[in-house]
Amino acid sequence: MKSKIISQKKNAFLGREEFMLEIVKESAPTKAEIIEELGKDKNLTVINRINSSFGKNTFIADIFVYDSSASKDKYVIIPKKVRDQIEKEKKEEEKKQKAAKKAAEVKAKEEGN
Repeated sequence: MKSKIISQKKNAFLGREEFMLEIVKESAPTKAEIIEELGKDKNLTVINRINSSFGKNTFIADIFVYDSSASKDKYVIIPKKVRDQIEKEKKEEEKKQKAAKKAAEVKAKEEGN
């Protein structure tokens, strides 16, 4: 995989650095490969889009690298479906923790008697 930075600019207002990367590869690059190629922190890097032209082995990636996790959380929009799934998983985890806690209390009472 070969890559070349087409443009790079600092957006101080949003607390991020914006990259436009041209990638030459036989198949579509994965997000992990692009982040590794760029060499930035994967927790602060957001790949906005990867464009390709039909019949060519070149891909254009639009990438944002945030200065901090606070600025990333402030400006990155999470789709409603994903937010709902995250909330559902949190509720299930809380139910499991409550059930485990209740089971531990019952077991402690049985041992005490």
